[in-house]
Amino acid sequence: MSADSVTLPASGNPLPNFDENGISYDAVDTFEITARLEASGLSDRLVRQRHGAADVFAYAQTMVQVRGATRVPHGPRGWLGKGALMEAARRAIILILGAVLGGLTATILSANTREILIAGIGAWVIGQSVSGIVWAYAGAGQLKRGIARGTAATLLVTAVLACYLVVSLLLPGHDGSAAALLMAWCWYSCIVSMLVILGRSRFLLAVLAVGTGVVTLQILLGYRAAPFIVAIVAVSVIVSVTALFIAQQRTIKERRVLNSGDWKAAIPPAAQAGFLAAALSMALTRLPAWEGTALVAATVVAAAATDPALVLMRQRLQWSSQRTPLLRHAARNAWLLTMAISAAIVVISAVVSALVVLFLVEENRVATTIIVAATFSSLATTSTTLNAFGLPRGAVGFAAAASLSAAVWIVVGNLAGLLVALGFLAIGLTVLLTRVADPRTYA
Repeated sequence: MSADSVTLPASGNPLPNFDENGISYDAVDTFEITARLEASGLSDRLVRQRHGAADVFAYAQTMVQVRGATRVPHGPRGWLGKGALMEAARRAIILILGAVLGGLTATILSANTREILIAGIGAWVIGQSVSGIVWAYAGAGQLKRGIARGTAATLLVTAVLACYLVVSLLLPGHDGSAAALLMAWCWYSCIVSMLVILGRSRFLLAVLAVGTGVVTLQILLGYRAAPFIVAIVAVSVIVSVTALFIAQQRTIKERRVLNSGDWKAAIPPAAQAGFLAAALSMALTRLPAWEGTALVAATVVAAAATDPALVLMRQRLQWSSQRTPLLRHAARNAWLLTMAISAAIVVISAVVSALVVLFLVEENRVATTIIVAATFSSLATTSTTLNAFGLPRGAVGFAAAASLSAAVWIVVGNLAGLLVALGFLAIGLTVLLTRVADPRTYA
């Protein structure tokens, strides 16, 4: 419901707009708003007819957070938010290019699959943790403080991994390659996460596009010096993003010291990423090597597609709630939009996994991979969406559901794992639809 909607009382005289001088401004609680609405001539019958609420009190509850007028867009371009949508699209491309560049670099430099998987998962979990710390402050309008705390967490993690690297080099029988790969990938993930939050996606996109292009060209040409060139490209990318990040630090005067609140902010995103990574790792044990590659590719693409999809969903939900006078109609539109976008992400994941398998293996036996990729992407998308709409514990819960589904798939069988995953998916979709039915969630 838009804050500046005009309602008509029984007398036929219009009520004043609900702006900062109107009905809900500076109200102490819901009862005061209810009293103001009733004093203006709004009845339970009219509320049911105009707004779909049960009574005046129920309608007043939807206005508790209203503190100013919200302008209704005058055209289809009003809700699209081209700038925000393009920024989300750049973030998605950065995620894909970073994963491709990291995987290709590690493969060309002769790192084994296990080392690549460990480094990728470690970078994912730690990067999400740092992002959680930064977003916790950014949501309260303290972005610079969040970057300072995120920097402290990054330096702490890097110091621990550097010690691990030194120990690996000193121990006999260890070459330290796994430790070096893990440290470099985690550093990159943390730095890029904070630069993205700072809005420096254009620079990151340019750097990663050049780096990925050079590495891909080396693979296609098959030069003998390819490992050396790829190593230089990887180091150049890390140095470039680090230099940009150091330049951003000059404007930040906050203390770079972590407190208990920072650790609490880091736990939910770390747990979410950890559970999803565990589910992905278990799924990889049941698939052939190239189909496992397809699953990883589908997962990365689905995660990348989720970002702009959520931005588009939120903007479209806001536009719909402002244009729809009845709460039940706004809820129905929100349900349809949520299901459509969720289905689109699942379809994208399934198509990508099928194309990768067909391209690499040139066989038609892709049904298992498609089902696994679609199911895993559905649970991961549900988890991410719940977190985006203010349910971090629910996000962790459904990430854990993905791990449980993968475990059942391995221990019991394909059908049992699929049924468990579908059951959790139905529960998650119900929770999500209930969440988006309330316009205050995305107001």
